[in-house]
Amino acid sequence: MKKTKKVLEWITKVEYAIMIVAFVLMVLCYFTSVVNRNFIKVSMPWAEELALYSMTFMALLGTEVGLRDGTQVAVTAVIEKLHGTTRKVVDLVKQLVLELFSFSMLNAGVQLVAKQLQHGQTTPVLKIPMSFMYSSLVLAFGLILLVQTVTFVEMILNFKKKEADV
Repeated sequence: MKKTKKVLEWITKVEYAIMIVAFVLMVLCYFTSVVNRNFIKVSMPWAEELALYSMTFMALLGTEVGLRDGTQVAVTAVIEKLHGTTRKVVDLVKQLVLELFSFSMLNAGVQLVAKQLQHGQTTPVLKIPMSFMYSSLVLAFGLILLVQTVTFVEMILNFKKKEADV
């Protein structure tokens, strides 16, 4: 488990680095675009497109980070009323549903990227391959699946360990 934790820590650092770069790029692009539109009176569609794609990568990776550290918005009114084994079973089912959803989104993302690679579609202004843009889905949901699988295994091990202690 120590190696797994080290790998997850490394993944977290890489995610944060990508998110920081995407955020800075997004802010710079929007700032440049606004300044040009209001003062220079020149349109810069490439800046808006680049900012949009940066925001997409940032939001999808942020989803994984939020799921990992538990800061995602959740309705917990019913779960908070549960205690003991019942709550743990509900948490396991919740985790399993998240795993299945992540797997289906990863699968759909891989199919979408494959289709884009076949057709060779590019972005309207920057002419970046759309397969690169859609790879944000594969990256984010691949990481979600990986990290949440580790979390799921830890939950099962802790569940069995606590049962053995009782």
